[in-house]
Amino acid sequence: MLGALSGCAGQPAGTDGDLGDDWAMLPAAKVPEPVLGECHNSGGYKDQDVSSWDGVAPVVPCDGPHQVEIVAVGKVPAELAKEAKRPDRDKFAALYAQCEEAAAKYLGGDWHAGRLYLYLQPPTYAQWLGGLRTYHCDVAVMGADGHKIESFDKTFKGAVAPGGPLANGCSLTSGATNDTLFAQADPVACTQPHDLEYAGYVTAPADAAFPNDTAANEKLFGKACEAKMLEYTGMSRTAYNRQRDVYYIWWRTAGSTGWKAGDHSSRCFFFLHGRKLSKSVKGIGDATL
Repeated sequence: MLGALSGCAGQPAGTDGDLGDDWAMLPAAKVPEPVLGECHNSGGYKDQDVSSWDGVAPVVPCDGPHQVEIVAVGKVPAELAKEAKRPDRDKFAALYAQCEEAAAKYLGGDWHAGRLYLYLQPPTYAQWLGGLRTYHCDVAVMGADGHKIESFDKTFKGAVAPGGPLANGCSLTSGATNDTLFAQADPVACTQPHDLEYAGYVTAPADAAFPNDTAANEKLFGKACEAKMLEYTGMSRTAYNRQRDVYYIWWRTAGSTGWKAGDHSSRCFFFLHGRKLSKSVKGIGDATL
């Protein structure tokens, strides 16, 4: 025979019998803020791919292999912050100059002077809906092909200062074909044989349209980079015209998305085609090379 159990009708001491009124309210969910100096790995392959920057990646130690480092954070201006849906990237372009200024302090020099790419990342659409109104400025190391994102095992802080491990200087090119001058440029000391040297950078106007072909790029950056290279070498145009196999190269890192986000720059290089030097050409003047 099975017996039936019955509960006590009494009320436990110290309670009021109402289970619904004594629980503390949980705090509202909050989207985490980006943190200056945090390091991450990228979800993409190339610096121009949006997938390399968008989204939230796990934080990794900065003293171990990592691909991306947050070098600046800032608040979205009030005029933009009031929008219910995150504005398009071009609406944030005016903030890019602030990214560059803050990045220079963090890196120890202008980001163009390093083997780096600087990207302004607004909150993702989901983060915006969650209330986040903070943007961050991310830096990644670019490989010898000029676009592949690579790992670095130290913090980027101070890495672009003169002599720093990520500072642009001299390189040795390889992989030339009938259609390309070279496929990659490996950094080497300027006292080693090399044929490429960083000379500085130039910037196109803020209202310039994204250059979709070689002609458009040449129009925006060609003569400007030639002038930058001559300034770097201290070479007169007369001396430049009599040189053999000496050229300037413009190299724009930003794709259309980065251009929308505010990067209208191009790096400029001295290039010695088919020959090599074992010294820097900085300030070389009118010497015949």
